[in-house]
Amino acid sequence: MRDRAKSVAAPAFLCAAVVVWALVSFMHRSPFVASWDEVDFVLALDRFDLLAMQPHFPGYPYFVMGAMAAARFVSNPPQAYASFNIVLMALATIPIWLLARRRLSPVWSALAVLLALTAPYLWLQTVRPMSEAAGIAMLWWFLWSWWRAMERRTLGRILAALFLFGIVMGIRLSFAPFGLALVWLLVLSGMDWRRQGKRLWPRILLFGCAAAAFQLLWVAGLALSEGGLSGFAKLAAAFTAGHFSEWGGGVTSAAELSFAERVLRFAGDNVLWTGMFARSTALLATAAALLLAAVLAAGAARSPRGSARAGSRLARAAAWLCRPSLPRALAALAGAYGAWALLAQNIDKPRHMTPLIGVMWLLLSMLCAAAPQAAPAHLGAASDASPAQPGSAPERRGARMRRALPAAGALLAAGMVALQAAVGGALIARQASELPAVYQLEQGLRELAKAKPEERFVVYTWEETRVLQYLHSPVTNRRIETYGYFLSDVQADPSATILLTDHVLRGFEAQVGPLREQVQPVARYRSDGRFEPVYNDITLYKWIGEPKGATPKT
Repeated sequence: MRDRAKSVAAPAFLCAAVVVWALVSFMHRSPFVASWDEVDFVLALDRFDLLAMQPHFPGYPYFVMGAMAAARFVSNPPQAYASFNIVLMALATIPIWLLARRRLSPVWSALAVLLALTAPYLWLQTVRPMSEAAGIAMLWWFLWSWWRAMERRTLGRILAALFLFGIVMGIRLSFAPFGLALVWLLVLSGMDWRRQGKRLWPRILLFGCAAAAFQLLWVAGLALSEGGLSGFAKLAAAFTAGHFSEWGGGVTSAAELSFAERVLRFAGDNVLWTGMFARSTALLATAAALLLAAVLAAGAARSPRGSARAGSRLARAAAWLCRPSLPRALAALAGAYGAWALLAQNIDKPRHMTPLIGVMWLLLSMLCAAAPQAAPAHLGAASDASPAQPGSAPERRGARMRRALPAAGALLAAGMVALQAAVGGALIARQASELPAVYQLEQGLRELAKAKPEERFVVYTWEETRVLQYLHSPVTNRRIETYGYFLSDVQADPSATILLTDHVLRGFEAQVGPLREQVQPVARYRSDGRFEPVYNDITLYKWIGEPKGATPKT
């Protein structure tokens, strides 16, 4: 009777908690458009045009369509995107719960869902006009449908997994490494077909055609919007080349970091310090205690070594691939995406690791809730004096400790949920009210132009230009990256007062050496780096003049 009450109470409590989370999220949706990508998405609500980067390639059509539907009820464009994110994330608690229930009790399943939902850094992304949160929400539906197909490989379950992966790709293409799950599913299905004596290649071809068809649902529409497949392919090639060679921030375009430094920054800062703990020492300490409880619980539950470890590593790996466990399968997919995020995504933007947050919390919950096993009776039979004799006081104390570990872990997990909710709620409230640094820059330029109407100002920026143009800044702004072109531009407009940001200045110094003597600081604008990690600290300079005898490099 008690177990039945728990099985009913846990889902009811979870539903109430999700409703509260959604209400708090709706109250604190960010009204700001503070980055290049966010401007791209917001402008797409007015006119969808990939060539004009409204949004940028590959278009994220399902995400934009969802925001367009939300915009019928929400007048503020960035908040329309945030509203769509919130609804999808709230609904994503269903597949997280269904996955957790395959290994966990109702109480632990509810805790796992809430750990994933209230993660502060993911919560910050949910209330912004970006596609990570929506993509993660649909990713959970895909992972659940994929695991159902892995458990029983019927045609309907396989097609559902293929369809949902198409939805994920139409929202967030960078989640493509999770598609390895479909390769895994195909291999196991092929083994089934061979055992059943069915023809293999026609079924493999059908699998591939179905997967391609679900992707074409969104790719074909984008190709038509660009005038045909040829134009879309050229746009894709140009974007991909830039992403992996110029501005993408991947391992090939971030030469200033060694690979070891990149790994340390990705694992230590992006994944753990910023991603999992939102730069909160309280969250870090609580998570460390929870991890310790998980390790102790897993150690107490581990069965003695025996024949299960017999055989070669290759044979054990093959056996596991044919009959994977849910935790290890999720860990394998998370590892594949982690390698992709490390090598191919922008190391300066921790949001690229957000798909790992929920998976890591679910895996930690499964580890922490591991059911302890009693010690075998024969271990105490060797000697009358053995401390492990059945019924002995030491054994009873050990059994009580093993039973207490999951309970202690549950209390720590509940505390972690409460702490995450407090930290995350405070962060999203600040994000919704605190002016981003680039907004402060625009206000400063506007006030400067108003205070000195007799002067004509020109400000040179990098990605800040996109936001300044969106905000209709009265000061002429130009995006430039080459020092030689900058000098030519300045010489062609001698009557203008030249301003430039620190990002531009650092880029020039990388080309020609120190230039600090040629600039004069005007103002500095700051905001929280957890909200916008790249342009959260902007210094505005006034250009005094070119160093004497300098030879510009182009």
